[in-house]
Amino acid sequence: MHELMYYYRTRVAPTWEVTWFFILHGVAVAAEVVVKKVVPEKMRLHPVVSGALALGFLAVTADWLLLLQLLRNGLDEKTIGEYCKLMDLLKGLLTF
Repeated sequence: MHELMYYYRTRVAPTWEVTWFFILHGVAVAAEVVVKKVVPEKMRLHPVVSGALALGFLAVTADWLLLLQLLRNGLDEKTIGEYCKLMDLLKGLLTF
């Protein structure tokens, strides 16, 4: 479904990067569950540290697999152009 949403927005054939993002995160969650079952409670990382690592992992993989695909297909420029046209329309409607 996510690949379809990217296709509708970019009109470029799917590269499966979005699917790999979710597969990678599914494997990471499964590994986390296994590690939590194996490692004793007192040897685990502090929740602040593990949370920061999880957010870092999310940021890096989202940039690598999600954002770059959009930038490569020029979606940022298309979006900025659409907002500029919207602002021009609103300015035209608000001026007397």
